Amino acid sequence: MSEAEVLDLEQAIRDNYRLWNEGKRDELDRLFRALGPEGFTIEYVGSPAVDGGAAMADMWAEYGGKCTTEPLEVIVNGAEGAAYVANRLQTKDGIVTLPSLETYKVADGRLTIRYFHRTAH
Repeated sequence: MSEAEVLDLEQAIRDNYRLWNEGKRDELDRLFRALGPEGFTIEYVGSPAVDGGAAMADMWAEYGGKCTTEPLEVIVNGAEGAAYVANRLQTKDGIVTLPSLETYKVADGRLTIRYFHRTAH
């Protein structure tokens, strides 16, 4: 992957969070299709990977407009990137910040996204 492509992946990861926060679902879908023209999956680590489009629809229905994201750190090496994210969820008791580690891998025309979130113990 060239340096320009690496920078584009970093920008795409940052754009993902910006588009989410701006409520631009159609643009977000286009971004994922551009990164993974052969398709994409989303895995909540500890659960099986699922079709990315279906996962995004569920995520949007549950958290769209209720949770904002702030990428605190984005690191890209080659065709893979990782982000440390502060997810700020609006609840009836106020805003709760939930950290996550999120990875992105582009290979063979496919995008693989993995989310590391805290689970209830």
